[in-house]
Amino acid sequence: FLFFFFQAEDGIRDSVASRGLGDVYKRQVSTQSTWGFQSEGMIKLHYFDVAGRAESIRLLLHYAGVKFEDIRYKMEEWPKMKEKFELKQMPVLEIDGKQYCQSYAIMEFLGAKYGFLPKCHDELYRCLFVMNTAEDVYMKAFLGVHSLSPLDPKAKEETLKKLLEVEGPLALGAIEKKLKENCSKDFIVGCKYTIADFYLLGFYASILNIPDFNKAFAEKIKTKYPLLQAYADKRMIDFNPFYKKCLVKLHYFDMPGRAEMIRMMLKFKKVPFEDVRIKFADWPALKTSGKFELQQVPVMECAPCGITIGQSDAIMHRFGVKFGLLPLDKPEKLYKVIWFCNTIKDIMETCGKVGFAPMPEEAKKKMRETLFTQTAPVFFQAMENKFKANASSCYLVGKSYTIADFYLMGGYRSFLTNPMFPEFKELLAKYPLLLAYMEKQNLLLQLNLSPLITLLRYKKKKKKK
Repeated sequence: FLFFFFQAEDGIRDSVASRGLGDVYKRQVSTQSTWGFQSEGMIKLHYFDVAGRAESIRLLLHYAGVKFEDIRYKMEEWPKMKEKFELKQMPVLEIDGKQYCQSYAIMEFLGAKYGFLPKCHDELYRCLFVMNTAEDVYMKAFLGVHSLSPLDPKAKEETLKKLLEVEGPLALGAIEKKLKENCSKDFIVGCKYTIADFYLLGFYASILNIPDFNKAFAEKIKTKYPLLQAYADKRMIDFNPFYKKCLVKLHYFDMPGRAEMIRMMLKFKKVPFEDVRIKFADWPALKTSGKFELQQVPVMECAPCGITIGQSDAIMHRFGVKFGLLPLDKPEKLYKVIWFCNTIKDIMETCGKVGFAPMPEEAKKKMRETLFTQTAPVFFQAMENKFKANASSCYLVGKSYTIADFYLMGGYRSFLTNPMFPEFKELLAKYPLLLAYMEKQNLLLQLNLSPLITLLRYKKKKKKK
């Protein structure tokens, strides 16, 4: 938990300086919501240049993919500005000039609007229980500790001690209990994000910015409340796309291989990550260091908390679901996607054995011959047929990117254009549709463009002529 929220302080800032998690969010978020909604009209969020009561609202809007203007006021500006707001206080959410105030009311309004407010009365109760409990601690920390005069250090010390030893543990214990009782340990209430998750994460961002309280409070969470610590580590992954400072590391060798499709997917979705390239000479020591659970790579690491995600297929599926690249709601389309993934994987695994597996040269030679005279021709012809039957010539399945496209392009860069396998050049010439697709996609992904964007730009340019 400590790392999650302190990381925000190190973010790369945009046009205005700021603090809290909002400090490192990308301002240029899409107007298309993650949950299928669109931003209607200009949205502005007014608050001070701190995390505070606005942070949970920022988190919700960012996660929902709603474009908004994050207006941060300096303390000295506030006396002149307060008259423009209904209750003379902030945060205030403004939509096309209409003001919404009271942080709780704003959270429930946005929760209902973007699908984060439970419809079940019991789940709604648990959401509000967690939010109110967190609010109690925040108010006591802010008013009882932060607002005490520095001229009365004894009173400040006593208040801090009571909060850390009695009131804080009571509240955190209650929240930990709710998390333990929940059907999922990944979310506070239910099995998906609710307003309680955003409020709790915003609460910690705020409270850990209070001097003389943050380090001790974070250490208590880390040692006394393991479920809350694990919860924060998992949720950190979901906010990586909104960070400009890199929080993700991808570990693999200095070659395309199994990591290439992951690299391509992350770059295309504009997820910042550190591409850690391991030298073969360093691998034996790293392999047995305990850093990698299965003693293999690729592995994604969520830095600096150290949570790791292994198995290339599992990584692709996990982020495929997150980024809308895996059509779970359409079984027939899902089948085609996984069919392409497994077919490409079969070819790549055979190439890996031929190129790197420790086996007698005669056995390698026979395997290579079988690959290029039997296996690969059958597989490529099948892929050519399915691609030809697809509704779009821009993608393998459907009319948009899926993980299948990144699987094939990862294989293209790893083996199909690899000098170690010159046979592929002659073989792929027999499948013109597939070859043209791969060459086009390779260029588009290098430029981080989609076929649709390229087509629209071409039509616009042609229309001007």
